[in-house]
Amino acid sequence: MRSALGRTAGRALGIVIVVVGVTTLTWLAMRVLRPGWFAGDDRSVPVQLGDYLGRGFLHFDFGRTFSPPQDTVASMIRRGLPADVSLIVGATAFGFVAGTAAGTYCAARRHTALARALEGAAAFFIFAPLYVVGLGALLLFGSDIALVEVGVHIPRAYVPFGDGPLRWFGALVVPWILVGLPLAALLLRITRTSVTNVLGEDFIRAASAKGLTERTVLRRHALRAAGAPMITATGMTMNLMITNVVLIETVFAIPGVFGHLRDAIDNGDFPMLMGITVVGALLIALGNLFADLALAWLDPRTR
Repeated sequence: MRSALGRTAGRALGIVIVVVGVTTLTWLAMRVLRPGWFAGDDRSVPVQLGDYLGRGFLHFDFGRTFSPPQDTVASMIRRGLPADVSLIVGATAFGFVAGTAAGTYCAARRHTALARALEGAAAFFIFAPLYVVGLGALLLFGSDIALVEVGVHIPRAYVPFGDGPLRWFGALVVPWILVGLPLAALLLRITRTSVTNVLGEDFIRAASAKGLTERTVLRRHALRAAGAPMITATGMTMNLMITNVVLIETVFAIPGVFGHLRDAIDNGDFPMLMGITVVGALLIALGNLFADLALAWLDPRTR
């Protein structure tokens, strides 16, 4: 128990080091590329950096934005982070479940028409530009602008969870699917290969000989034995998820922190860019932490 807590504490410390390190490198890059943003401060670079890190990570003070409404970066992060987390968690859950389920089916039902169709769809969504796919979905089925009437429209406005869980779910279900599709496509390929490799193992034959159904054998034994690569890939693609979130938040007008990225770049808004950097680094580090913990639970050898 103590060793498990120690490992978790070590991973948590690793998150702190990664986030502070990324923030430091980004700040130094900004200092070199845009020295005008730091004009008027005659202190040495280490003193300026130490002051920024201390205010940011000890007092959650990343300054005020340059562009309207010139609010504090901390306030904008507090308002936007729930939408970011909702989108990332939902999209990751969809991508993982859909990808592993489809990959398992393709491994168990190779060369069938549905398996080939799923593999073709995976090849498409790995390379498809999500911005175009999302915009096309809105133009075809978006509320008030739909070109195709199917009885169900895609909401074009984000609804906070506090305004109604069902409305919140309805506003995010399509963004979840769009952001999660590249992950699902990648996991389909990984799962198909991993499950295929374990289907011929002796423990799979033993489970089948006990009279277990094929679905039970695949779910309880094959997937668990082949699960490590899927979990690892999910953690490693968290940066890709963040990139997709930036695009989808723009298309669906989701008021997350990453939705301010374009305006921050256009206006040279250094405080907002740094705040977005900190949030992105934190979410990527947390995603990899959860993947490590899930992998340790699934495979005791990784502990």
